[in-house]
Amino acid sequence: MPSGTSASQLGRAVLNFVQNSTYPESEDIISADFPSSAFSQALELLDSARDEIKTRIRASSRESAPDIDGWISQAKQLHRDIETAQRTSRDIVLKAERDGELRRSVHDAGSKLRLLEEEVAFNESLAATLEQIRRGRHQTDEIQSLLARGRLSEAVELCVENETELASIQSGRNLRAITVLQRESTEARHDIARALTQKWYDVVQIDDQTSTVSLSQTAESLSTISTAMHQVGLLDGFVADLAGKLEHTIMEPRLALGAGSLERLLVVESNRMTLSEASSPSSMQRLFSELGAFMEFLQTRLPPLIFNPLSEALGPKLVMNVIAIRLSSAVPEELAALQEFGSTREKVSQFASTVDSCGWPGADQLRNWTNTIPEAWLEKRQTNSLDKVRQLLKRGFGEISAVERVETQVVTQQDHLFGGNTNNDDWNAGWSDEEDRSPVEKKAKSRDEEEEDGSAWGLDDADNAEDDAWGWENDKDTGEISETPQPEKAPLPKGTVNGHTGSRQKSEREITLRETYNITSLPIGVLDLLNTVLTDRDAIEQRASASNYYSLNNNGNLFLYNDCLWLVDQLRKVTQTRKQARERPSDSSLRFEDDIVVLQAFGKRSYGNEMESQRTIIKDLLDGAQGFANCTEPPFSRECDLAVTSIVDRLRTIHGQWKSVLSHSALMQSVGSLLSTVIDKIIIDIEDMSDISEPESQRLTAYCKQLIALEDLFLPQQEPVPSGQQQEPVPLTAVYAPGWFKFQYLSEILDSSLVDIKYMWTDGGLKLEYGVEEMVDLIEALFADSEHRRRAIGEIRRSSGR
Repeated sequence: MPSGTSASQLGRAVLNFVQNSTYPESEDIISADFPSSAFSQALELLDSARDEIKTRIRASSRESAPDIDGWISQAKQLHRDIETAQRTSRDIVLKAERDGELRRSVHDAGSKLRLLEEEVAFNESLAATLEQIRRGRHQTDEIQSLLARGRLSEAVELCVENETELASIQSGRNLRAITVLQRESTEARHDIARALTQKWYDVVQIDDQTSTVSLSQTAESLSTISTAMHQVGLLDGFVADLAGKLEHTIMEPRLALGAGSLERLLVVESNRMTLSEASSPSSMQRLFSELGAFMEFLQTRLPPLIFNPLSEALGPKLVMNVIAIRLSSAVPEELAALQEFGSTREKVSQFASTVDSCGWPGADQLRNWTNTIPEAWLEKRQTNSLDKVRQLLKRGFGEISAVERVETQVVTQQDHLFGGNTNNDDWNAGWSDEEDRSPVEKKAKSRDEEEEDGSAWGLDDADNAEDDAWGWENDKDTGEISETPQPEKAPLPKGTVNGHTGSRQKSEREITLRETYNITSLPIGVLDLLNTVLTDRDAIEQRASASNYYSLNNNGNLFLYNDCLWLVDQLRKVTQTRKQARERPSDSSLRFEDDIVVLQAFGKRSYGNEMESQRTIIKDLLDGAQGFANCTEPPFSRECDLAVTSIVDRLRTIHGQWKSVLSHSALMQSVGSLLSTVIDKIIIDIEDMSDISEPESQRLTAYCKQLIALEDLFLPQQEPVPSGQQQEPVPLTAVYAPGWFKFQYLSEILDSSLVDIKYMWTDGGLKLEYGVEEMVDLIEALFADSEHRRRAIGEIRRSSGR
């Protein structure tokens, strides 16, 4: 052991390790040997520490002794409570077991009680069923006995009672006795039905061969039979059968008009009705008299149970056949004979009173017919005239002939194209007023030209009420055509410079317009018929059916328009001739004038339908380009190419088809309207593109040039001129296609530089067609942002005063 390390130090190091599990910090103690003498010292220290701990424990126990006593008393009380709860639980279990036994006993007693009650109910039901079977058996035997003695009414009543009795049996329905009893009851009912049927046919005898109806017994006997039939549910079927036989045997032969055979007359006796051959046609008075006797015979000889449903079934048919077969055919077609038909009207009113007195329905229908005799006469005239028109239409178009239309107009030098088309200066002169217009005024004028397409044809809007007579609703687009026919050539007034007159004098002169167009043979035949008939309904019905026949031709709507146009002119001439000759009262002429207006509207509507159809096709083709977005990237480029090519081909095809139908000016107007639809849509689509690359610009320019090539469709008609004086014709595309100049400028803009665009804006006519913002949007889409673009946009804004 190193010097300086005592046994007490080693003992304390051991004590610290035992108490605190710590090692000594001194290196001397750690490295020192632990001699045997140090053990005693260490043990003493350990004993002393143990005693000290015991002392502290005893002191602590003394301090906490009261708390421990309370815990012990509470634990004992808890133990006693647990034992009490256990005893209570055992008592509850025992009581529950005794309650279960009691419930089982009650359930067993209830089951036995229900069984006894069911037994009692079954016995009572069995006794009641057996009693019902006994009574049913007795009733069945009694029914057979009554039938054997001929007491049919009593048998029927007993049969109904028996069926009610059997139906009331609730139990034992599958018993053999019940089945046998029901079969016997059914057989008894069949026996009654056979007996009643025999009685019915003994009383009501109908012979189809001789057309005879007989009632061989008194009404009282038939009343008894009908009551019995009603009780067993047979009456409705027999009444329906009687109604059918009376209609087939008496009514139809008497009302039928003799066709190849003599008319048949109805003879009514005391108990029979029969039809006999007539030696000559009977009058309307005799027909009504015989029908009245027919109704009175049935009313007086049939009981109410038969007559009421019979009259309800036969009455409407009788009146309807009288009106349809006799009265409608008796209405004369000639107006003079209609006045003599007044006596028949009085007879119809008397017959209606007879129908009422006999208790038959249908009198009101007869009276209503007397109030509609004028309408019936007009309908008959319409039907006959319509048949004639249909026969005419079935023959087909016939020979297509060319007709000429002559129109005289007074024009001034300010009118469009007044100076003709003799040379290029004349053409510019004709457009001088148009170029002076502002862009807003030109757009407004273009819209007015599209909306007022019918001015040059002289076809004004028809009254809406007249459209209703045709059975059509008012169309949003009447499709009116405006023609701009080429006037006779006249020299320009002196003092004209670049299309502007110096004096601005408003001299007037009268020019004559002559145009030819083709019509079918149909309107000529219709005109002949109208000259004969001269009624509203004939023309209306003819026109209503004509559209179906015209639709068989590809250009049927246009032929129908031309035919209506020519027919209107001819009818006006006929009307004027009739007025001058005073062949009819003035009111008839006025009615004819109204029909002319309706015919005009019908022709314009046919043209409008054709134009709308073509516009729809063209718009569908143009939609394939999808706004020309990505027009240089497949597959969008192929769709754009196909759309433009298809539209060009479509317009040329339409021009070729319509060229042989419409007059030249009408053809220009129609094709120009379709072309306007195309170019307006393309302008809008291109202006909506926010960014147009150089390849896209080149592709769009090519598309525009394809459409601009359609100018050759709008060349004016050339009149014969001496050799050597012929001039190159100037297309009239801008006249018939509003917005054409704007479209041409768009093609130039897409293919021009900023310098060229600024020049066209400041020194050209670009500002007349485009607004400032439109131009700015196009420049921003075509050119990238740069100083040159900003400078060009600024110059455009400044030149417009912005």
